[in-house]
Amino acid sequence: MQQVEGKKYYPVRSFDNLREMIEQSVALYKDMPAFRFRQSPVDEDIQVRTYSDFLSDYKALGTSLLNLNLKGSRIAVVGANSYAWCVAHAAVINGAGVVVPIDSMLPQDELIDLLSRGKVDALFYDASYQLVANEAAKKLRDLRFCICLRPELVKAAERPLWQKTVQSEAGISGHSLAENSSETSAAGFLSFDTCLNSGYQLISQGDTSYSEITIDSGALASLLFTSGTTSASKAVMLSHRNICANIQGLAAVVTLPPGIRMLSVLPLHHTFENTCGLYMALYVGAQIHESDGLRYIQKNMNEYKIEMVIGVPLLFSNFYGKVQAALRKSGKDKLVNRLIPVTQTLRKVGIDLRGKVYKQILNAFGGHFRLGICGAAPVDPDILRFFDAVGIRILEGYGLTEASPVISGCNTKVFSPGTVGEPLYGVTVAILADKPGETGEILARGESIMLGYYENPEATAEAIDHDGWLHTGDMGFIEPESGLLKITGRLKSMIVLKTGKKVFPEEIEQLIGQHNYIKESLVWGEDSEEGDVVISAKFVIDKEALEMSDPLAIDETTLQERLNTMISDVNSKMPSFKAIKQYVYSFQEMVKTTTRKVKRPVEVDKNNRLMQDKKLQWRQLTGRNIDLLDEDARQANDQLSEKDKDR
Repeated sequence: MQQVEGKKYYPVRSFDNLREMIEQSVALYKDMPAFRFRQSPVDEDIQVRTYSDFLSDYKALGTSLLNLNLKGSRIAVVGANSYAWCVAHAAVINGAGVVVPIDSMLPQDELIDLLSRGKVDALFYDASYQLVANEAAKKLRDLRFCICLRPELVKAAERPLWQKTVQSEAGISGHSLAENSSETSAAGFLSFDTCLNSGYQLISQGDTSYSEITIDSGALASLLFTSGTTSASKAVMLSHRNICANIQGLAAVVTLPPGIRMLSVLPLHHTFENTCGLYMALYVGAQIHESDGLRYIQKNMNEYKIEMVIGVPLLFSNFYGKVQAALRKSGKDKLVNRLIPVTQTLRKVGIDLRGKVYKQILNAFGGHFRLGICGAAPVDPDILRFFDAVGIRILEGYGLTEASPVISGCNTKVFSPGTVGEPLYGVTVAILADKPGETGEILARGESIMLGYYENPEATAEAIDHDGWLHTGDMGFIEPESGLLKITGRLKSMIVLKTGKKVFPEEIEQLIGQHNYIKESLVWGEDSEEGDVVISAKFVIDKEALEMSDPLAIDETTLQERLNTMISDVNSKMPSFKAIKQYVYSFQEMVKTTTRKVKRPVEVDKNNRLMQDKKLQWRQLTGRNIDLLDEDARQANDQLSEKDKDR
């Protein structure tokens, strides 16, 4: 077994829990802006909250929660990213109880089922989830309070239940609200502002109960459900020690200046954004700007003069695609390609002209964007190299919710596209293989590794062995010369051929992704009638990129010829046993998780069911547009795409 330990490059503050960390940051950055946001995208006014404001607000809210007899309770938070969401999360985790962040993209029934599985006592919910909260209050008899984060945004047609119960807010005390709640639900309904104001009033009267709570850094603090259907998802248990170890590990390898302007894009319920985009940001004294939504990212980057973005590969791929399209349209693509080797050579001798030479490209992102953190899925190394060449460094990282979440990554000292850099300080990575450089399962050990899976000791024992190693289920190797970690694929997605040879779909998908008109791809092994395993693929075509490069390529015959040529090119770069033998294509996005990773089993099953329904075999299907086979599926995908755009 090969092992590599994380290094420490920068000094790190000592703290045992998130409350202590935030209080340290307030002492350092007291009057600096911590959050900038709008209540809705159409608002003109940008609101600002300082570090002192944030500390005071979450302590007031926490005091109010204790006054509702919610000390030690499970309290969920669901909704779009907002300042209120952050205050609610901090109030719960720093003294009130166990926080349960819920994926806001889940269907109503799944969301309510997770509230039940998490044994949630109270729910913070955003305005757009008023109907979900109403339903949860009816179905979950143990749910005591539903607290609306931004009640002013609740639609008029959805207010009747709210209006029935909001009158009880005047006297928040003990169980009085539950006793006066609506006849149609067991839970009392409150607003965020009312709870906040009540907390401030209690503190002004001398209530110090919240601040006096002792936090057990090793106890359960956050319960996070992994991606998947409700029945398949596991609930990861994280402690303050886990999360703080991850923050300290990051701080030891990445240095960020106080006041750096960050844009919050990824959903806060996901541990990548929660740890890195919220609490790590607060640790360094960053200014967090809440994005108004995916469609407003470029606008927000310009108006806020954003310097740093944490995102997933799809976000940075979209950035890259827009830059390349703009360069082709202006006829400057060839010029930029000629200039890059020149400016790169000058950088080696200490002359950096990127800010001047590529000013037009940088201005498209507001003119200040210089750093990106990318995780959750593999990213094309060529995209990272291009952005670095024009003046934007994007550091690729790797992790799992079970590791709080970051395990390794490129950092301020190490930048090597195609790898996920070094382990964080305090983390040891091992490869379950005998020889140096050999591929094997990636293991990780350190204080950031989870407590276990909630009420699932069997799954916990399977994930964490008796020596404390987390078995990630990912495959990779440590480069012998550099000691850097490289991911090759998922153990579960690995294709095992009849010959015993192993194929990792992610490697093939990365080669496919180098063709700009392929928006996304999926590779898997399909059992043939002859008993073989055939490498199969599905491509999602970027119609706009295709039309820009060749207006005639949308013709089905021409497109099929182009795809065949692309497949030949991809196959020529791999051993013959990895060659793609059959494929379909589509113009509709695939089903994804919240962090934009394709749900492989769902997509493969969908394709197979469609083939069965239409009584087709692969020899009849290969090379065809799968959208044309099922109009109902196409319409459903259209609706899903529109929903994703809105979020």
